[in-house]
Amino acid sequence: MTLLRSHPPTPRRRARAMGFSLPELVFSLTIVGILSSIAYPAFSSTLASARRSDALVALMSLQTQQERYRAHHEAYGDLAQLGVASVSPSGHYEITLESASPTGYSVRAAATGAQRNDSACRHLRLTVDGLNLTYASGGSEATANAAALNRRCWGQ
Repeated sequence: MTLLRSHPPTPRRRARAMGFSLPELVFSLTIVGILSSIAYPAFSSTLASARRSDALVALMSLQTQQERYRAHHEAYGDLAQLGVASVSPSGHYEITLESASPTGYSVRAAATGAQRNDSACRHLRLTVDGLNLTYASGGSEATANAAALNRRCWGQ
């Protein structure tokens, strides 16, 4: 009586059993594409919001410097007198002092570079007029966002 011997798998059979087939690969890439198309907009929005804090830091710092300067002078100062840079700390916004007087000032932060894609909050304006403090935002220099969107741009 002879025993049947099974032959060990050949290297060719082993190689064939490993890896993905073309349909499996296409299916996997489709799933990855769908998930990334959902995640990317959310990530972009979060990134824009985080970069917006760069402008908020710059504007609040400028506000502090203005009050310090005004305590020793008859009017609010310009950026050079305050020793404040015209670019936000991380460089995502350009800072412009639009007006300065004995009773108040207006300063605007305009998005630069990739932050310009933050279309609703591209411009942030801080205005001090006497004891009144106004926060404004918008997609253009007019900074005419509605109240709810304005609060979102300023992180309130």
